[in-house]
Amino acid sequence: MSKTDISSLNENDEARLRDLFRKLDKNNDNQIDVDELLQVLEQVGVPSPSKRSIIARKILEQGGSRHTKSLTFQQFVDYIFTQEHKLRLVFKGLDKSHHGRFDASDLVHYFEKLGLSLDIDEAKKLVQKMDSDKSLEITWDEWRAFMLFTPSLEAHDMLQYWRHASHLDLGEINLFPDDTGIEQGKWWMNLVAGAFAGAISRTVTAPFDRLKIIMQYLGSRSKISVFGGYRYLIKEGGVLSLWRGNGMNVIKIVPETALRFACYEESKKFLKTIQGKDLNSETTIPERFLSGSIAGFLSQTVIYPLDVLKVRLCLQRTGEYANWFDAVKRIYRTEGRGAFWRGYLLNQIGIIPYAGFDLACYESLKRLWIQTHDNREPPTLIVLSCGATSSFTGQLVTYPIALIRTRLQGHAVLLKRDAKEVVPVGQMFREVWKNEGIVGFYRGLVPNVFKVVPAVSISYLVYETAMKVISRNVHSNKNVA
Repeated sequence: MSKTDISSLNENDEARLRDLFRKLDKNNDNQIDVDELLQVLEQVGVPSPSKRSIIARKILEQGGSRHTKSLTFQQFVDYIFTQEHKLRLVFKGLDKSHHGRFDASDLVHYFEKLGLSLDIDEAKKLVQKMDSDKSLEITWDEWRAFMLFTPSLEAHDMLQYWRHASHLDLGEINLFPDDTGIEQGKWWMNLVAGAFAGAISRTVTAPFDRLKIIMQYLGSRSKISVFGGYRYLIKEGGVLSLWRGNGMNVIKIVPETALRFACYEESKKFLKTIQGKDLNSETTIPERFLSGSIAGFLSQTVIYPLDVLKVRLCLQRTGEYANWFDAVKRIYRTEGRGAFWRGYLLNQIGIIPYAGFDLACYESLKRLWIQTHDNREPPTLIVLSCGATSSFTGQLVTYPIALIRTRLQGHAVLLKRDAKEVVPVGQMFREVWKNEGIVGFYRGLVPNVFKVVPAVSISYLVYETAMKVISRNVHSNKNVA
């Protein structure tokens, strides 16, 4: 980066820059270091520590070099002038009439040329964010003041920054983005894409899931291995029998996902409200843990009968049920409504440790990667790996609970002719320990391990593709209308 001749600045520009530099230089050592940038980012409400580190590192890199630890005033000025040059080029693209300003329609047209969907209503809201003089048009000064510290001027990154910015008073400058995951008004797109991704992922990995459930239920009563189990299932019902129960597993995706998301967001708001905190403040790990547990508890309560039905369909023999409706009628007639809630309490108890270990492991792994890679944002593959590892860790800790729950849910399916009363949970734990040892609590773990990586990978790839397709179709329909 070439140096800017500070002596060539006019008095107003130099005064503006020195004032901004002093506000960032908290300890008055004539340098802006990482900690000072992190303080400012935390002050404006960038919620994620990793996100704050990434933004701070990008500012230091652009002002100095990859290994820069702090910025002198000269480096700070160099960064500002380089950033303003980039902003000027983007501003010229937005100002298609060359009048020194742009409005909402210019904004829509600009992002359309770059292949990004933006409707006029959202464009007006974005303009209002930086329109300090309420003219409904954005001047160069307003544009520069708003976007000066944006980490990236790539179209998609810039739009995301603009959508989720929150104001920081630094004289004329600046805004920083928050970590909001879902755009307002776009929740249904995330729900549809998530449901589609979940359906594809669960369908592809259904053979692993069915064998896991059978191995959990049978335990040591049948010396069943992974390959032996698949040979038996194919011989008993054909290749398609490997997907028994998958239809019900797919059906419960939408209500489960929608309820979990809605409950999670409302739980975070509730916890912050009772603590007297600002709703836009950072969500702490304990708050995320409690919110996740509450959301999981409530969503599982609503869809639990569907989960029981899925287990029963997975355990059925060929010809036992004509369809899932027939299964519901026969289970209700022979076992009563209580059969659909068998294992419910145990399931709810397992939610808390699962949510805790899943969250703690994910946050720890991601933070470790960032700290050991110069505070850089982790690539998709690393995020994916952290998610898969944390999910598996949570399952591993709670697997004994899941195994006993499955045996409760599947009671009397394979012992139909001489069905017995349901064994109490405590006695069931003791019997597994006595007859099968510690290994007995982890029956079916192997096919479950095989399922984790492809399930997460497929979900991610399908979700991203579905979001692109939905966004493109929504935009096309709006243009036709």
